[in-house]
Amino acid sequence: MSELKKSEILTESGTNELEIIEFHLHKTLAGGGHKVCHYGINVAKVREVIRVPDTSDYPNAQSHMVGVFSLRDNLIPLVDLAGWLGIPTQNDLEHKVVIVTDFNRMINGFLIDSVRSIHRVSWEQVESPSQFLEAGEQDCVVAVVRREGHLIMVLDFEKIIADINPELSMDKYDVTLDKTVVINDEMLAKREAKTILIVDDSAFIRKMIENTLRTAGYNIITAKDGGDALEMLEEFERLAEEAGASVSEMVSGIISDVEMPRMDGLHLLKRLRDKPSYKTMPIVMFSSLMSEDNRGKALALGANDTITKPEIGRMVTMVDSFVL
Repeated sequence: MSELKKSEILTESGTNELEIIEFHLHKTLAGGGHKVCHYGINVAKVREVIRVPDTSDYPNAQSHMVGVFSLRDNLIPLVDLAGWLGIPTQNDLEHKVVIVTDFNRMINGFLIDSVRSIHRVSWEQVESPSQFLEAGEQDCVVAVVRREGHLIMVLDFEKIIADINPELSMDKYDVTLDKTVVINDEMLAKREAKTILIVDDSAFIRKMIENTLRTAGYNIITAKDGGDALEMLEEFERLAEEAGASVSEMVSGIISDVEMPRMDGLHLLKRLRDKPSYKTMPIVMFSSLMSEDNRGKALALGANDTITKPEIGRMVTMVDSFVL
């Protein structure tokens, strides 16, 4: 598969659909045979699929780093995905390929065994892994798709990259050291009166945003996907109506990811803006795929603003500007 044409990637707003690339890792079994493991990644995160390039060793690299290679003037790290996942595979590089990803303003290469096909699916068909297991912060599967009698595990590539290169991780951000964020008794008191809902399918990302906003003083509630968030907000709406109050007294603002199981962030945004209770509630979209095109779609659907995932340092001041 050569460089992916962006025109082929799903571009409709709020349709609750996505396209995933199914790829395989061939697990070597103790008896000498092998088992095909099915994995997935959002097409929008993939720049291209290439043959395994010549790589140069990088000094003191993380154990699953194969090396670095040059592609179209970019110096790109190549990660042994099977090694990181703890899956034994054959070392025959001649029969492997590389998925080149481009998100969070970073380009990375992931060594895999083969690419199967592209599937267009509704987010409603994408299941949360918590239905199969108790997903914690260390879990690297964000969604599961059933296809042709097998399960495709959609991986949390942000988590994988943060683990391999911690220096590039948003986890390094410390709001208490940020000179642009005011943290004094007056601001803490103002923020403590406000509750923010964080919606993200990655437990790793959810915890990071929660820690940042809690440290600044905000009360936080979380949802693991758009469907979970909508159910929670509908319950708040019911309780507010019973109490003769406004939903905004319970939730002051929402920060939502875009790609999530069951219901994506743009579809959630569209559904909320159709309800009178959420017409004016501050909603910020926070995504690794926030291109200018996606930003335009989010704003057209009613988002107050957008943030690309590496820019977590903008989070507190942006939330302050909308809810205080």
